[in-house]
Amino acid sequence: MSRLLRNKEGCWTCRLRRKKCDGSRPECSTCTSLAIPCYGYGPKPDWMDHGEKEKAVTASLKQVVKHTSRRKAIPRMPKELSRLMNIAPKNSREASSSSSSPTLSIQQDGIHVPVNQDLSEDIEDDTPGNKPTTNPVPQADDHHEDIVLYPIAADESACLMHYLDNVFPLQFPMYKPSILEGGRGWLMALLLNMKPLYHATLALGSYHRRKVALKESSDHMCQVASIIEQEKHLATCLAEFQQIIRSINESLRVSTCPKEGMSVMALVVQLIFFEYFTGEGTAWQIHLHAATNMYRRGYPNILFHFNLGERSKTIMLEDLPLSEGEHPDTMQEVATFRFLAVTVAWLDIISAITAGTAPRLLPSYADETVWKCPQIKFENYIGCKVSVLIQIGRISALHEHKTNAMAQDQPMNIAFEETVSDISREIQGGLNQMALEGLCFAEGGPSENPSASTMSPPAVDDRTIVTNVYTYMASIYLHLVTYGFQQMELISSNICAALGMIHVHVPTHLLPSLVCPLFVIGCVAPQEEGMSFFRHIFSSPPVLDALFEHRMKLLPVLEETWRRRETTDNLSWAQVLELTPNILPI
Repeated sequence: MSRLLRNKEGCWTCRLRRKKCDGSRPECSTCTSLAIPCYGYGPKPDWMDHGEKEKAVTASLKQVVKHTSRRKAIPRMPKELSRLMNIAPKNSREASSSSSSPTLSIQQDGIHVPVNQDLSEDIEDDTPGNKPTTNPVPQADDHHEDIVLYPIAADESACLMHYLDNVFPLQFPMYKPSILEGGRGWLMALLLNMKPLYHATLALGSYHRRKVALKESSDHMCQVASIIEQEKHLATCLAEFQQIIRSINESLRVSTCPKEGMSVMALVVQLIFFEYFTGEGTAWQIHLHAATNMYRRGYPNILFHFNLGERSKTIMLEDLPLSEGEHPDTMQEVATFRFLAVTVAWLDIISAITAGTAPRLLPSYADETVWKCPQIKFENYIGCKVSVLIQIGRISALHEHKTNAMAQDQPMNIAFEETVSDISREIQGGLNQMALEGLCFAEGGPSENPSASTMSPPAVDDRTIVTNVYTYMASIYLHLVTYGFQQMELISSNICAALGMIHVHVPTHLLPSLVCPLFVIGCVAPQEEGMSFFRHIFSSPPVLDALFEHRMKLLPVLEETWRRRETTDNLSWAQVLELTPNILPI
């Protein structure tokens, strides 16, 4: 043991636990196998103070390891349900990890489910050990049956409200619909009108409640009960999902419009989040692929398959604003569709950055797409304006083109250079607008504009702040794709300006909305002071949250990127992306 204690090359987690470390980067295999955070190989973390902070981290790690080592004792799902959950396999490393949810094959003639998966027997099986996973719902007395709207069990109502009050705002912190728009009423209606979406949501809410409780209680039996509750809702979701897919395929075979199209889209989006937050595999990518397939079928067609009312179709196709006089059903349909369209497009853009591929929904000639609708204001949903996101998507496509050309030993052609110049002009236009508004920074502080330097920073709304940080990220991202980490003097002013913007204008509550730009900007952080700044951001709340444990993967990637900047000649962006498989920086 003394030999292991003298090992100074391991990650900080293994050194704290006094365990052997294999030194894998960005995360060691010991931490990975135990599903505990690997704190990397950089400078000593702030919490390693031989005091209360270190004790708290140690206790937390022990709890997770204890929980992981006992996962085999957790009651397994019935064999029939486990067959369901292997449709989209993944490597689960923690008892909290979900069983994989079904994948969709969305083709021109509909949504297809594998033909060998007949669930009718599974759903109807009433034998011991294979009973339906849904908790019995308290039945209303006969005398009061007519006054009961939704007979929801008490535990489910608590979990549902936990999701609406706590989880949904974490998923979409910038989304604050007005009262005139109906608030989040469309979400409640959607959840209560589709069983698989309802149970997928309860599973996600249960997962978050357990993660929060894990910090406050060491009751192992409560943790196990919460896991069983989570898996119960997921199993119900899967069984119901299969039936709906069959119903949709049957509707398409007889050329009728499936009524569940929009609900299925919402379910697939929820499964993306559930699989990514709770899992360690790639099932979330399969669901995202399915969601983009649904959208790529074409805007007019997707409106048909979503079974929107005629007025809703008119509003969407003609890009009309919603008015107070619209029918509530119309407002609900339009609000739901716009929210889902923006969410899928946003996830597509963000995932392409770390995957090194072109976004599947990159706008081209299709004027009817969500990208061309001024009434769909992306900044109201995710904080960033669509014009900036389009340029980020174009940069990702540029990276894929460059990677393919280099693999074939082809030189960069004039078209590549022209695209770089065009994107650069678009981004510079956004930066110039910032300068006019007094929001341009240099060398980590306010610009030399006299009025800006003698006054406190101007009040700026949250959406403008988020859009501006994304704009700085886009300029840095374009440089990294074009030149890698060479010729950094060309972008040094924008790096300093981005840091100045974050220091001066970004309040703490906005940091969770800026995970992706913070990650990209962090890759080029200047020596030590800048690195320490990003270490703090990615190792403490609000960026770190019980729901977003995947964000712990980002700091080790940054640490390794900083190390390679010092040790690798001609470091490229493609080499950084080798460290980001299956990472979605949200």
